[in-house]
Amino acid sequence: MPTKWKKIGEVGVDSGTLIIGDPSYLLDENWSCEDYDKELINGDWDLFKQIYHDNRSLKAVILSSGFGDGVYTVLAKIKDYGTKGQKDERIKEIKIKLIDD
Repeated sequence: MPTKWKKIGEVGVDSGTLIIGDPSYLLDENWSCEDYDKELINGDWDLFKQIYHDNRSLKAVILSSGFGDGVYTVLAKIKDYGTKGQKDERIKEIKIKLIDD
């Protein structure tokens, strides 16, 4: 079966940034990013930043959301990995369009 893109929702942004990561990590306080607060407040950071757990394992990615605040459509590329007539759809890829050119 062919792979297809499907709108799966929208994400609202009110800080000019998005974060991609496992939501269970947001429930604990053992994460850090060097000068994280300072960099966000000063706008003094690159387009993206890797966030780590206090034991230095990967936690999430934070990124600039295009030109800032707004509501952005989230699309998923869905592929059926099923065999012999059994449906087994999985999200293969996601896309969030932040700037309309």
